[in-house]
Amino acid sequence: MMRLPAHRWTATAAFLLSLMLAPLAGLAQTQTTPGTDTGLIEGAVKLTEALTEVQAGAYILRLSNVSARDGSFDVDMWLWFRWQGTEARPHESFELANGVITARTEAEVLDDLGFNYATLRVQATIFHEFDVRRFPLDDHVITIDFEDSSLEDTNLIYVADQGIALDPDVTAAGWAVSLGQPSVVSHPYETNYGFRSSGVERASYSRLTVPIILERTSYGQLFKQFWVSILAVVLALLALLVKSDDLDARFGMAVGAIFAASASAFVISDSLPKTTVVTLAEQINLIAVGIIFLTVFISIWSLRLRYAERPEASERLDRITLVAASLLYIGLNVLVLTVDLS
Repeated sequence: MMRLPAHRWTATAAFLLSLMLAPLAGLAQTQTTPGTDTGLIEGAVKLTEALTEVQAGAYILRLSNVSARDGSFDVDMWLWFRWQGTEARPHESFELANGVITARTEAEVLDDLGFNYATLRVQATIFHEFDVRRFPLDDHVITIDFEDSSLEDTNLIYVADQGIALDPDVTAAGWAVSLGQPSVVSHPYETNYGFRSSGVERASYSRLTVPIILERTSYGQLFKQFWVSILAVVLALLALLVKSDDLDARFGMAVGAIFAASASAFVISDSLPKTTVVTLAEQINLIAVGIIFLTVFISIWSLRLRYAERPEASERLDRITLVAASLLYIGLNVLVLTVDLS
């Protein structure tokens, strides 16, 4: 066997040792080099102090499923955004502060006279607390509220753009629809969402509000809602023309009127959300029930007069009650229709 000289063995051993220690040396260098490990994931964005002004607008194509009972409505609309700079992507980061987006198209950013321009179509469900105190003669201002989901008003503010409008074909059953004046406010939230870099204890976001006015234009809805109740009162009043000792006809008509008024109350309740106020509809129905019970009470009184052999007094009481109850019913309804008693 050939034997290597001593200096060759020394050189070979040094080379092998250097190969073995090289990874450890690299690891030690990585661990000791300051500033190379920030702990941030790749692509983490650091906000700047730049402020982007976004001109935003909406064209409402359709309103549907406007429901005071469910407290919501559906909207189909086109949205657009115009801005300058590269700090914001409003067409990607916008959200509905009072609703959820159910469908949206993709937007392509175009150059519009030196502005970034993007437009997209959005379908959404908007939640709104309807004031039903004057139902079914209730008017409403429903709103669509836009905010940016990531940038506060120190980095992005909305400006209501020209061209915000309703399509002429937009309708809502029972109301005339019109567009209110769009507005922009800074909406505060009582938290900074844990984002300590903001340096504040609560966040504030720019909010664009597009109001839509729903206005009752006739009493047709009132008649449709209460024709059964009105008919029940008329039947109860006509029962006063029947002799009080004709029990089947006299009290049968009154009992039938009570059932009709009760059915009307169930219909009204099914049309309204849960509320602690007494709505106009309920006031009108309570008046009807009260008049019907008044006629039942008078019928009992009149019957007792018959049993006391005083038929003339019984008939006079019926006639007076017929006129007085009719005027009282009309007067009370005029009162609740003209004065908000809720």
